Amino acid sequence: MAHPEWKEASCVGVIDEHNVFTLTLKFDVPSYLLGKTPKEAPIAELDELMLVPGKLPQQHVLKLQSFLAQTQISADGTALPLTLIAFPTVAEIKAQSAKQGEADRYPVLLNAKFQVEIPAGTEKITLRFPPELGAVFANLRRGMEFQTVMAIGAGESSEFVIGEPHFSLGNFLKEGFNHVIPEGWDHCLFMMAMFLGAASLGQALTRSLIFTVGHSITLSLVALGAVGHVTGWIEPIIAFTIGVGAVLAYQGNASERSMLLVPATFGLVHGLGFAAAVTDKLSSWQNASLVQVLIGFNLGVELAQVSVILALALIVRVIWRTSTPPLRARQMLCFGIAAVGFSVMLSRIWELISGR
Repeated sequence: MAHPEWKEASCVGVIDEHNVFTLTLKFDVPSYLLGKTPKEAPIAELDELMLVPGKLPQQHVLKLQSFLAQTQISADGTALPLTLIAFPTVAEIKAQSAKQGEADRYPVLLNAKFQVEIPAGTEKITLRFPPELGAVFANLRRGMEFQTVMAIGAGESSEFVIGEPHFSLGNFLKEGFNHVIPEGWDHCLFMMAMFLGAASLGQALTRSLIFTVGHSITLSLVALGAVGHVTGWIEPIIAFTIGVGAVLAYQGNASERSMLLVPATFGLVHGLGFAAAVTDKLSSWQNASLVQVLIGFNLGVELAQVSVILALALIVRVIWRTSTPPLRARQMLCFGIAAVGFSVMLSRIWELISGR
């Protein structure tokens, strides 16, 4: 059985004015040297480690190397080299255990200390500790500016935000692309419906551009505060546009005017959906140039839409070469998209009504 007074590890980290990150980690050293969390380390194995001659020094050498390999700190995704300042010695471990007395010889809580230099302009620091430490309760701060208290799970990574996000046109372009691929599966379905309803690839790309203009208008209005909070009811409406778009594509007899009005109208609706999806980011976006937001985000969306359309054009070309008649294949695809769209609409309405 594990010793009854086991304690979780804790860590205090401070970034000074020179961007040196100093961390002091307090942990149950004997259980770590066994390769087990404090909660799992049996008293019998701890006694063997501490009392059998040569056992403690041997494990100390092995686990010190493991500690250095498994303690990882990254700045914005880039791993940083650690400098170990102090690690409990064999003599310190034995002395602390003896000091606590025979009845309370475990846990033996001692400190390890290490430093790392944080590059200037870093936004996020990612911390990961050896899984044998179990959960680590960390108090991390940068002067009086940023402070975070977190519990880092065994073998898990946690982020410590130390700076304001860096905004650029590329950031917003990537944000817009990701909202379609891979996050916006329903958006991709709508692109499929528009593509299947177009008379040519050129017309499909034109409709995509008009759709982008539509959603950029409503996204702009929300970002500027001209339109209030977008509720969750926009989601079933978006699903409804997918179903209707597929039905129109199935019919295949829309006029040239409606072929332009439909994506423009539906784009206005989807723009509200985009705004709802990025509500938590709008406050930080307001710190950047609105022009950058709109150009970057909408250009990213448009690039993703074009990618979907071109991929569909290639797939459809292959399908058309099979024994399935092109018209029949197009209608089957439209029927499937409509079924999914209306089903998702009903599902989202049910979730809103039931409060799930």
